[in-house]
This record gives sequence, C-alpha cells and structure tokens, in this order.
Amino acid sequence: MHVSTATKGLHRLTTILLLIIVAGYFSYEYFMKSRSDDRLVMKKEILENVTLYVTQYGGGATVPDIYRYYLDDKNQTIEQLRKSEPFLVSDNGSATISGYGNTVNVKLSGRIYSFSNLTMFYAQENLIIPVINLTATGVR
Repeated sequence: MHVSTATKGLHRLTTILLLIIVAGYFSYEYFMKSRSDDRLVMKKEILENVTLYVTQYGGGATVPDIYRYYLDDKNQTIEQLRKSEPFLVSDNGSATISGYGNTVNVKLSGRIYSFSNLTMFYAQENLIIPVINLTATGVR
C-alpha cells in the first residue's frame, strides 16, 4: 500500500517537472524567435547584390538586446526580413562586416546565440549564395 502511494507521488512530481521543462522550452523558443518587435538599425551594401540588414530586439530590463543579421538583396522591408532566417544572432550590434568577391567576412566580439554560414536568396532572378567567414571573440 505504501509502495502504491509512493509511486503515485513520484509520478505526480515527474509529470509536474516535465510540464515545467516543456513550458520553459517553448517560452525560450517563443522569445528567441519572436521578431514582431524588431526594428531595423542598419542597412549596408556589402557586395554587389548583397546587402546586410541588422535588426534589434530590445529584450527589456533583465534581458540583453538581441541583434539579428540578414544578408539579402537591397529591396527588402522589415516585414520581409521578419519572415526570413538570420545568418547570425548576437548580443552585439556592431560587428565589423566586409565583403570581397563572393565572400562576406564577419568580425564580432560578444555572445553568439546562433550562426549559419549558409544563406541564399534571389537578386534580380539570380541565386546568390555568399560564403560567410566568422571571426569571433568571446566575452565573460
């Protein structure tokens, strides 16, 4: 009888812990992927047909600002950027970005939340796939 009561209590505790973990995961995903409050802070032509866009999400009092870096053609709006995936998400909005040929070089100091060295888009009906090199210096 005591074993049955202990098993039920352990089952309830495990269920509650799993619910907390799942809710925390979905909350994290929602806030990290939410782009409705993003504002465009920089637009810069890097290469011919390749433009850098940087958006900022102000996290609030206890959460740092999040900067999302996009590469696309020069005719994008903030609404179109919100629907696409950034190649870099960081807490630093002042990365040094330059280009030469088909290569985009990124130098950044700070935290990197996500990075992808593969991005592609169409510019004037041509598929553009720039090579992205990242040099990062971490902070504590």
